[in-house]
Amino acid sequence: MASRTAHSFSGVSVGLPSKVRGSEAEDKWQEVEWVLWSSGDLSVDTGSFLLIFKPSGSEVTAKPLGNLVRASTVGDDSQCELVISSTDAVHPSLRLTFVNALDAREFQNLADAVEAAHVAAVARGNQACTRSSSGSLGSGSTQLATAIQEKYAGRWPLIFGGADLYGPSLSGEGSEVLLGRGVMVLLDPEEDATRVGRYELQFFGEDEGAVKPVHTFPIGPSMSLKQQPVDVEDEGGPAVMFGLCPGKDLPVFQCSFDDAAAAHTFNRDFHVRCRLMDLSLKTVKGKQAANEARSELKELHRKSLGARLWRLIFFILTLVVVATCLRAAQIYSEPAKGHAEKAAKASATLQKDFSNAAHISYKFAASASSKACELVGGAVSTAALQKCLSVGGVSQVRECVEMLLD
Repeated sequence: MASRTAHSFSGVSVGLPSKVRGSEAEDKWQEVEWVLWSSGDLSVDTGSFLLIFKPSGSEVTAKPLGNLVRASTVGDDSQCELVISSTDAVHPSLRLTFVNALDAREFQNLADAVEAAHVAAVARGNQACTRSSSGSLGSGSTQLATAIQEKYAGRWPLIFGGADLYGPSLSGEGSEVLLGRGVMVLLDPEEDATRVGRYELQFFGEDEGAVKPVHTFPIGPSMSLKQQPVDVEDEGGPAVMFGLCPGKDLPVFQCSFDDAAAAHTFNRDFHVRCRLMDLSLKTVKGKQAANEARSELKELHRKSLGARLWRLIFFILTLVVVATCLRAAQIYSEPAKGHAEKAAKASATLQKDFSNAAHISYKFAASASSKACELVGGAVSTAALQKCLSVGGVSQVRECVEMLLD
């Protein structure tokens, strides 16, 4: 892997703007007052055009100044001073003073290369994301597409030119009017791995520009786009027309395209996003149904016979413990000769109470289990079997058991 190189400049003085006197100070840098920040060494990475400035002094660390965007001269007479713009959020504008005009010219050449690379990137983005055949966009649509690309830089909008949008009048008058001529834009959400996001269909008019779309349609499962017949004999008519319904019980819009290839590409990309939103909605509904089923299962388990029996047993044991504590307190409060006598009396009483509680609990559990078996599986109770065993002979026992089973 080849190592990346950097251009270095020594003895560069960096100035910060202190006050702007005019509204057009970005174009007239001579009207800006500058304050010297520091002097030191400046390096520019040839790959990312990142500016690194190291002030003079061995103990001062280097500071990144953002990526270089552009550079311009301060005045006609100054050959060693340049005003630069960078991507730094704190100081996007700086004045650089070089030790000689040769260094300033070399830095200016780097800035020109940055601007040329930016223009080329915008052109490649327009070619990749503008879905239309060559020549189908007019000059107005081409400028509008470029402005939209810059507006949504980093989100790569899909732009389809030569489009007309018809729909209800914004003022509420009339059934269907031409809302504008311009471009249809499919806008994907910003990259986020935790959720699907919001997909939108936007229409920008040539008259309104890229500042604000004429109409925005959130893409959802209930949205539909159906191709409609056109008059093939009308030479000035559209090549393809679609009926666009944003949702149930909403007015239908009409969108037409001058170029058939752009229209069919738009139709394909639109339905891909509709299916994605439909799949996302089904996934959400599936998760909700699973959560509801899990909650119902927990509720059924809580209301089952076994769960109720355990809660009743726990309640009875709690009552036994509380009653035992109250009984012990009562014994100690009675008059007696000494603590030893009280302790012996309390121990005997508590032992008797615990024995009675254990016997009652056992009888209750056996009876409840027998009744539960009878209700659930139709089994014979233990008491009935013991009664049959106490009858006598084998034949009598067998007859008794058969009667119980019947």
